[in-house]
Amino acid sequence: RPQCAGRLGSRSAAFAAMGCKNTKSAGAGYGESEGPGRPPPPKWAGASGGAAADAHARLAPPEDDVLPWVAGLGGGRGQLAAAGIDGNVHVYDSGKRQLLSSWKAHPKAVNRIRPLDDDMLLTASNDATVRLWRLGADGAPRGGSEEPALTFVGHRMSVSAMDVLGAEGDGPATTLFTGSRDCTVRTWDLATATELHQHKILRNVVTAVRAVPGQSSIVVQASEDLQLRLWDARAAPSPVRVVRAGPNQFICIDVTPDGNYVACGSKGFSRGNCGGK
Repeated sequence: RPQCAGRLGSRSAAFAAMGCKNTKSAGAGYGESEGPGRPPPPKWAGASGGAAADAHARLAPPEDDVLPWVAGLGGGRGQLAAAGIDGNVHVYDSGKRQLLSSWKAHPKAVNRIRPLDDDMLLTASNDATVRLWRLGADGAPRGGSEEPALTFVGHRMSVSAMDVLGAEGDGPATTLFTGSRDCTVRTWDLATATELHQHKILRNVVTAVRAVPGQSSIVVQASEDLQLRLWDARAAPSPVRVVRAGPNQFICIDVTPDGNYVACGSKGFSRGNCGGK
């Protein structure tokens, strides 16, 4: 059963198009069965021919049994990419509801995907690497290449989270910030895949990271140790604040555009504990 997540407030259509089930962060009605007390599902305004369609309609199923992450691609493409547990990336036309391309990105599961500019995509994997891909119009690697443009090598265990940092204000992204099950966070030069710095904290098994909008170096990070950490990555990354986050592990986070609030999603240790704060 697909398990999907994405940036706050910008992926509702992606959730609906993928037909995700039991995903509270997708909003009321998305991916939930109809029943007493539940609102009817929203209608899909982008169906071919302009006709409204049921948002529960599924896209063509990919090969992977589980889809850990989904994200919309940039540049006005009208495309979304889904990460697969078997190491594949699947790119869909979200308006026509068509599978455009599927390609092998890693030998192990793809945990996270992060669009970068109009034609590039970062993929983070259980194989302990991050790869940068240059995409063609159909969402497949440009020129049919099976090799990434860059590979970021250094983590010793699965890379579970990543985001990019830019110059002052809203300048272009220059730095990649990653977190792993090896209890480290690391920064990398996006142009060369060179590791810049790393910081390890015992039991800090990273589950999610998100850059703070409008800041060139500030990142929020969630962990299996039930802590939220605020990092400053201007030099060697170091936590500038640590907050106990509660009894349940956060598996996804996002930051409001003004940078004042962090939204967190938790899977809990039972179905009843799934939720956000």
